[in-house]
Amino acid sequence: MIRRRVSAIAGVLFSIGYLLCRPALADTITNGNFETGSLAGWTVFTTSNGSDGAGLPSVTPFTTATSGTSDAAHFNVGEVNFDFTQQGGGLSQTIIAPVSGAYTLTEEFASQDNVGKNVDAGTFSILIDGVTVASDDLGSFAMAGQLLRGSFNETFNLTAGSHVFETEISRQFLSTGPNTPDEYIDNVSLTPNVKGVALTPEPSSIALIGTGVLGLAGVVRRRVLVSQNRRN
Repeated sequence: MIRRRVSAIAGVLFSIGYLLCRPALADTITNGNFETGSLAGWTVFTTSNGSDGAGLPSVTPFTTATSGTSDAAHFNVGEVNFDFTQQGGGLSQTIIAPVSGAYTLTEEFASQDNVGKNVDAGTFSILIDGVTVASDDLGSFAMAGQLLRGSFNETFNLTAGSHVFETEISRQFLSTGPNTPDEYIDNVSLTPNVKGVALTPEPSSIALIGTGVLGLAGVVRRRVLVSQNRRN
């Protein structure tokens, strides 16, 4: 009976230990939700003939999803010189992928016509090391003041190590003038998937399990000595 109880306790202990040993799969993006109230962690960029808008980007409260207002990065992108090319800008940062394998990318974005009906609401894209991994053209506005929303939820493979992550917005029209729409991005995230990730115990977890095993061994020893004394 004692051995059965000890085996059950050991099973529970090692199950807990297994969960504790799972590596922390933290988001690789810094300040992806802009809740610092700033662009901390990000570097602002523009395309060759692009603009992010006068005095932009900035961080402002906005509802990029269907409900709930939170801090978001605000843009007013377009061309500097009108030549019908796709121009604009965005934000970039260097990320460190902890493991090789599948990663999940998410982002919320929106574009709103601020005065009158506009032809181009903008194209939102994610690039890693200069390669586009997600893109969505919101098309044109159907009515004045319309708000268009979109989001990314993509899975792709990424090698462990350093990468350049860019979130970009582009349009084919000037960034100045009364009809230029406002664009917003929020909740940018890039996390490794749990499946296929090697589980490497952290030193603190190993120590915790070791302490538990030693404690369990002590319980077993005491119960065996009590049992032997009763028999004698």
